[in-house]
Parts: sequence; structure tokens; C-alpha cells
Amino acid sequence: MVQAAERLVAERGLHGVRASEVVKAAGHRNNSAITYHFGTWENLLIAVWESHTVRVNADRSALIAAARAHDGFDLPTMVRAYVEPLVADLDRHRPSYWARFSEQWLATIRLDFFRLDEQAAADQPHVESVMVVHELFTEIAATLDHLPPEARTRRVALMSRFVIAALAAWEREGNEAQPLDDLARELVSTAVALLRAPGAF
Repeated sequence: MVQAAERLVAERGLHGVRASEVVKAAGHRNNSAITYHFGTWENLLIAVWESHTVRVNADRSALIAAARAHDGFDLPTMVRAYVEPLVADLDRHRPSYWARFSEQWLATIRLDFFRLDEQAAADQPHVESVMVVHELFTEIAATLDHLPPEARTRRVALMSRFVIAALAAWEREGNEAQPLDDLARELVSTAVALLRAPGAF
């Protein structure tokens, strides 16, 4: 059921899928299957998150720890710690839907997702991996001293949206658009350039 929910949300959006469609796609006949197994629709979406982010979080934490151990936690390394675990996850799941699922989630919240109001923040998944990536983004924002303080988190949010959108496009093109290793390197270099770009003229 987790895989069915991920695929349908990736293809149609968070508000374009009925619970009964997920149940049917997963091969269940009872429309109460989501309630029975997960309690709520929101818990099912969290299960989708955790089906990817537990491993992504472990990979990301290992990259961060290794960089810190060698005093090499600079901006390009921070960006690699964000991008490379995502790319590795897509490579593990072919066909993959995770980037498109994430893109659909990002479409429901404001541009600078660091600055959600209380209700919007309460609606986001509160799992460990979200907290880890939030801490990483906070550290990235702290390096952007060429930007006004109020613009730094917005720039990091733009970078994240760029990365997710590019990975989602790769998924849509049948995973054949560009080798993932090449795409990862290009995403890192482009994301670093985006972060280092001057502020608005």
C-alpha cells in the first residue's frame, strides 16, 4: 500500500488521489484497509516518507560525519550531503517515484518552507529525517553571508526546489535522460552556484 500511495501521489498530487484508489491499486478490496494498517491517510504518507528517508538519513549522516572528521564541511560538501543520498535512493528504486512525490509535497507549501505559519508547519511530516535535513539547510544558510539574513533561508529553499524538480524530471523521462552519476555531479555544481549567486539587483 505504501508503494501504491507513493506512485499515485507522485503522478497526481497530494490532493488528486482518493484513499479508495490507493486501496485498489495495492490489491486490497476493503476500503478501510488504510485505517486498519495506518490509522489515517496522514500516517500512510508518513510511511511513504519513512520508506525512503530512513536510508537517505543514514547515508546523509554518514557523509556529514565523515566531512566533519576531516574538517571539510564546506559549502560544496554540504550540498553533496543533500544531493547524493537522494540520487542514491532513486538509483535503488527503479522505476522511482520519490522525487515526484517530494515535488508534489513542495507544491503545497510556500516558497520559503523555512517560514511556514504554525498550521502549515503542523501539517508537515515530523520524522527524524526531516529534522536532519532542516539542520543541514540551517548550516548551509549560515554560510551565505553574501546575502541579507532574511534572504538566506529562501535561497536554500530555492536550491532544494531546484534539486527536487530536476530529479523529478529525470524520473518522468523514464530514468534514461542522463546517467545518475553525471546528473548528481551537475546538480551539486549548479546548486552550489545558485547558493553563491549574488542577491537581487
